Amino acid sequence: MAPITIIESPRATLIPFITAEEAAALAYPPNAIPGARDVETLHGTMRVYEWGPDDGEKVLFVHGDATPCPVFSKIAQALVDAGYRVMLFVEVNTLAHLPLINRSLGSRIQRTPLGCKHDVRLFASQILLAVKSSPLGWIGSGNGFSIVAFSLGGPISLAFAAALPWDVRSLVLLGPAGLLRKLPEGYEDELLHNPESAPSPDAIREKVRQILGVNPSPAAPPTKSEQKQVVPSETGPTRVDKTFDMGALLQWQFDYHHGHVRSFQDTVRYGPLRGREYLWGAVCDIIAGRTRPECRLHKSKLLVFFGQDDDVVVGRETAEDILKLLPAANLQVEYLPGGHGFPYPNSETITQTILSFWGSEPSRI
Repeated sequence: MAPITIIESPRATLIPFITAEEAAALAYPPNAIPGARDVETLHGTMRVYEWGPDDGEKVLFVHGDATPCPVFSKIAQALVDAGYRVMLFVEVNTLAHLPLINRSLGSRIQRTPLGCKHDVRLFASQILLAVKSSPLGWIGSGNGFSIVAFSLGGPISLAFAAALPWDVRSLVLLGPAGLLRKLPEGYEDELLHNPESAPSPDAIREKVRQILGVNPSPAAPPTKSEQKQVVPSETGPTRVDKTFDMGALLQWQFDYHHGHVRSFQDTVRYGPLRGREYLWGAVCDIIAGRTRPECRLHKSKLLVFFGQDDDVVVGRETAEDILKLLPAANLQVEYLPGGHGFPYPNSETITQTILSFWGSEPSRI
């Protein structure tokens, strides 16, 4: 068996060599989100953020394949202000400040990162690992938790809900993938699906750069002459006060996380972007009341948001396909301004709609 090549993460190549002031100025600072902890798993170390009242109803956020978990930061903080307990975790293609299972600051393995496919089984299992790491008992407690998921996080959450439906009390999906009628531009490129055919590693990097729309020149690496004292990654705020620049986050991970490109490629190759009608169908059957009467999702309702100008997850097409699986009475669809990046700039509207959907009072962000 060929030896596994480890790609060092920013945890090793960046964070130890910058000051606390430099760390705070990063697009994704090490301590910008409350309640950070590191969770050791068979696949590597995962970063989880959890905060809010201990007795609050629980909400898990699952992000997508190119936008990291700060996309939910404003929504999560507003839910905490409304009395909820929230959890974000570094999942697909993210930028955190430590080693993570997927595209974060963790060590990556070339070709197939972590020696396993970046498919729905890996990602759905990561949800279980994240919630099991909490001291509050997110699963098996009888109350369950709600899930708010974006893009690729949609079919990942559906896979989890189909496997463990008794632990999921509500589903809210933002621009969910899984039913795409066509892949986004560039996602069907031969280099992504057959990386062995690439003339050089730089060819795949260039293709991913084009798809994500990030700048071609990498950032200058930090000087590694000596380690510097930075604020410990476990030291964080009690609430989210930072406004994140989503474009800068994409650029940052491309510049500083050398494993990001390989993980993105692997997710495009194996992830649940389309053709996942069976996952949607399994959960829609529960929501519609056709199966699993013992579950909280039984005879409930699904809330889905779309960007009006989204050309990745086309709202009208996806809503039409959902209605093939779920009665209209069990579906609430909302359209918001913007393309596929609509969630962050529409955080306040999304929060108010979610709280109304759950029967809570809206709170200001």
